[in-house]
Amino acid sequence: MKKILFLNSCVEWGGGEKWTFETAYALYQRGYDVVVGSTPKSELYQKSQKAGLKVKAVPVKNSLSVLNPYKLFSFINYLKKAAIDTIFLNLSQDLKFGGIAGKLADVDKVIYRRGSAIPIKDRFYTQFLLGDCVTDIIANSKSTQETILENTSQWLSEEKIEIIYNGIKLDQVKESGIKTDIRKEFGISQDEILIANVGRLSKQKGHEYLIATVKRLIDKGLDNFKVLVVGKGELESEIKKEVEDLGLNDYIIFTGFRTDIYNIMRQMDFLLHTALWEGFGFVIAEAMAVGKPVVSTDVSNISEIMVDGETGYLAESKNPDDIADKVIKMIDTSQRQEMGRLGKEIIENNFGFKKMIDRLEAVYL
Repeated sequence: MKKILFLNSCVEWGGGEKWTFETAYALYQRGYDVVVGSTPKSELYQKSQKAGLKVKAVPVKNSLSVLNPYKLFSFINYLKKAAIDTIFLNLSQDLKFGGIAGKLADVDKVIYRRGSAIPIKDRFYTQFLLGDCVTDIIANSKSTQETILENTSQWLSEEKIEIIYNGIKLDQVKESGIKTDIRKEFGISQDEILIANVGRLSKQKGHEYLIATVKRLIDKGLDNFKVLVVGKGELESEIKKEVEDLGLNDYIIFTGFRTDIYNIMRQMDFLLHTALWEGFGFVIAEAMAVGKPVVSTDVSNISEIMVDGETGYLAESKNPDDIADKVIKMIDTSQRQEMGRLGKEIIENNFGFKKMIDRLEAVYL
């Protein structure tokens, strides 16, 4: 059985780390010899260790780590001694360090997974890393594949990039139910429309446009709704201050970090997503998986997951007027339940976690 190393040096926990852990554990359960390489202080390292996976402390702190010959050649020796057959790389600093080490150690497959729909800069070393060091590239959406090729198509072949969508653990969705009464917890009456916005409080998620949208709704005479902002992040205090300054505290409720996302989603009327860009838009797939419709900005790969007018509504990015119009349309429609049903069907047929692992195994292992 092949020996696989997942290299992800990120200290914080995010979508890439979730993918790394869940994919590594799934392949471990299928009998592969799996090692997770990360920094010992990272949540990924600690979570992997607790789950019984082999872990390897990696000396990658930033993009300059590759310039340290001692660190690089020590890692090359590890790859040879451990007889690693396949490496999965995530961050750009992992690509540099692990890509070069993998090539020099003659690792059979060096796979770079790209989970962000931000164009790759065509720098002098990019062609060497993606063209010579990496054997394969995974894109988590068609949109991500397009951004990979945007500045590299003259020398990088589209055939080298495989699209493998992220997968939803459908068994967990089915097992999840309503654990606590969210409306009661946050003082939301049964006749109020409950809208949820789930994601890190960061620039990427476009909370400034969420706030502007709520202001537009109120200006249009709507007041029978509440928006739950679920998550935390570096812009939390700034976003809360803006809400307070605009007098929107009665309409926007901050829940902080929550572990009961499906519990919240099952009780919301619909999801409102105002991101400026995405890699995959996992939260949209989660909402659809529990049978809820979505109003989202039309960015990156979102239209690859949801169908405008059938499973929800797509709005123009950075346009609070258009987003507000789509929210009103969702509030007014009698088709929310049917939209949710169709969305759930799409996720179950196309975006299951088992299907993702099966594809990964068939293509690379």
